Amino acid sequence: MPRGIPCIFLLQIFSTMSFAVMYATLVLYMKQKIGLTGKEADSITGVYFAYNFALHLFAGFIAGRFFTYRALIAVGVFFQLIAALFLSQQTLLTLYIGMAAMLVGTGTMVTCINMLVSQLFSPTDSRRETAFLWNYSGMNIGFLLGNSLAGFFQVSGDYHTLYLLTAASNVVTLVVLFINWRCLHDRGSILAKVRRGELYKRQMIGFGIVCILVPVLYVLLQYPSLSGGLILFGAAAMIVYIVKLAFNHEKPVRNKILVFLVLLIAAQIFWIIYQLTPMGLTLFAQDNVDRHVMGYLVTQGWISDINNITIIFGGPLLAVFFRWYRNRSSVNILPIQYGLGLTLSSAGLLILPIGIAFANQAGLVDFSWLFSTYVLLALAELLISPIGYSMVGRLIPSNMQSMMMGMVLFNSGVAAVLASFFSNQALGDVETSNPLVSNPSFAHVFHGLGWSALACAVIIFALTPILRRMMSSS
Repeated sequence: MPRGIPCIFLLQIFSTMSFAVMYATLVLYMKQKIGLTGKEADSITGVYFAYNFALHLFAGFIAGRFFTYRALIAVGVFFQLIAALFLSQQTLLTLYIGMAAMLVGTGTMVTCINMLVSQLFSPTDSRRETAFLWNYSGMNIGFLLGNSLAGFFQVSGDYHTLYLLTAASNVVTLVVLFINWRCLHDRGSILAKVRRGELYKRQMIGFGIVCILVPVLYVLLQYPSLSGGLILFGAAAMIVYIVKLAFNHEKPVRNKILVFLVLLIAAQIFWIIYQLTPMGLTLFAQDNVDRHVMGYLVTQGWISDINNITIIFGGPLLAVFFRWYRNRSSVNILPIQYGLGLTLSSAGLLILPIGIAFANQAGLVDFSWLFSTYVLLALAELLISPIGYSMVGRLIPSNMQSMMMGMVLFNSGVAAVLASFFSNQALGDVETSNPLVSNPSFAHVFHGLGWSALACAVIIFALTPILRRMMSSS
C-alpha cells in the first residue's frame, strides 16, 4: 500500500468518534435531556443528518480549491471539539449551537479523508477498492469506540461527561493529524499547483465561508420542514447537473457518468433504510424490543456496535475476496455488488415484521431479530458504501472527483430527510411507547421499505449487462 494509508487509517478512527456519539445518542438525548417529543426529535435528527451529508457535497467543492484536504480536516476537527463542549451543557440553546458546529466538523471531513485515499491510486489500480474497504473498517473502529462510550453513559444518562470525553477524542485526532501532516499533502488538486501566497489567501476565504456556516445552520436546524425541502430541491438539482455534465462529454466518459448516476439513485433506497437507524430503529429498539440479553440491558450505543463489529471484520475479508476475484477475472462486478447490497438490506428489514408477529404478550420483540437486522444491514453497507467511494475513482474523471465524492455522500443526506418521514409514519398518528399500539405501524413501514429495496435490486440485476457495456466503452 502507498505511504500515507496507515496514518489515514488512524485519522479515520479518531475523527469518526464524534459522529458516532451523535449517531447513537442524538434522538434519545433530545427526548431525555431537552424534553422534545419523539416526532420532534425524529424530524430534527433527520434534518441534522441530512445537512451532515449535504455538507459533504459542499466540502467536495471547497476542498482542493479553498482548503488543502488536510487543512479542512484540521478545521473540521476543531469545530467538532467546540461542538462537543456546547452539547455537554444540555440546554435547548446549546443543543442548536452544538449541532451547528458539529455539522461543520463532521460534514466537511469525510470527503477530504476519502480524497486523501483516492489520490494515492491511479484509476486502474486494483488496490483502490481494497484501500477503501480497509479505510471503511477504520471508520467503523471509530464508530465502535464512540458507540461503546455512548452506550456506557446511556445507562446512567450522564451526557455531560459523554460529550466532554467526545471533545477529548478530538484533541487526540488533532495530535494524529499534525504528527502525520507532511505525508498528507494534496496530489493533483487545484491548490497543489498554486504559490504559497495564493494558498494562504484562498484558505482565509475558505475559513470565512466555514465560519458563516455555523449561524446559518443554527437557524436552519430550527425549521426542519424548510430544511427538508431545501435538501430535496438540492437532490433534484444534483440529478439535473449530473445528466448535463454527462452530455457535455464524449461517449466513453458520458456512459461512465450515467452508470454512476444509475447506481447513485439505486443506492438511495439502501440509504433510506440505513438512515432509519438513528431515528425509527432507535425508537423501535428503545420501546418495542426486549433488550435484555442474559440478564444484561443492551443500550442503544451497544446495539450500534453490532453494525460496527460486523464491518470491522467483514471489510478486510471482503477486500481480500474482491482482490482474489479480480486477479482471476476481468468481469466488472460493480452492479452485482450494488444489487447484492440492496438484497441484504431488504432482508434486514423484512425479518422485523416476522419478529413483531412473534412478540411476547407485552408486545416486545426478541432481541435476536434486531441483532439479525443490524448484521444484514452492515453487510449491505459494505457492498454499497465503500464500493460507492471507490466507484468515483473508477468512473469519474480526476478533475470532477471531489465534487462527485461529495454527491455520493449527499445521497445519504437526501435519504435522511426521507427516512425521517418514514420514521414518523412508523410512530403512528398517536405517539406512544406502548409496543402493542405501535407494532403494526412499524411493521407496515418495514414491509414497504423492505419490498421496495428488493424491487430495486431486481432492476439492477436486470440492467447489469447494459451497465457493464457502458463502463467498458472506450
